[in-house]
Amino acid sequence: MLGPPSPGAYPGYVLARRLVPVFVVVAVLAGCTQSSSSVELPPADDFAQDVFDAVNALRLDEGIDRLDDSGCLADYAVARASLLPGAVDVPRQDLPADCGDYDYAGENVSRSDQTAVEVVDTWAANDTQYPNLVDPAFDVAGVGCVPVSAANNSEVAAAGEEIGGMACSMIFLGHAP
Repeated sequence: MLGPPSPGAYPGYVLARRLVPVFVVVAVLAGCTQSSSSVELPPADDFAQDVFDAVNALRLDEGIDRLDDSGCLADYAVARASLLPGAVDVPRQDLPADCGDYDYAGENVSRSDQTAVEVVDTWAANDTQYPNLVDPAFDVAGVGCVPVSAANNSEVAAAGEEIGGMACSMIFLGHAP
């Protein structure tokens, strides 16, 4: 396990729902442990797709239109996810304003040894993260994930290195209600 804040996504994380550019509202994160057991998870790109698919399945179950996948947002999300291993606070950078003509943004993040479906379930069970998942004002999203080193949870895992979990960012864009 990655250590606090496991099990699951960052506790209380982020509901950013302001006009773009957005400053993310930040919750303090517990520190990482220096090492953990390795876990079997799919490659980061597959994991990100699984998160995206699980969010869309949740939206469809709730009677909300599915999100379109944005490669532009996914690129930003990978960059943001790479800041999460070892982070004490959720990154405070603005959410991207150049991935389309949108004026409304949000983000959920996780650093966890859970499966993609479990990460989405953790978000869905959290009062501050759930609204992003089912907000009908969001039209597009991008997910980016990076593997976290099992040997040092404060680092992104190098190619071929055992992983202790996955750090992910999911960025949502839409039009303000």
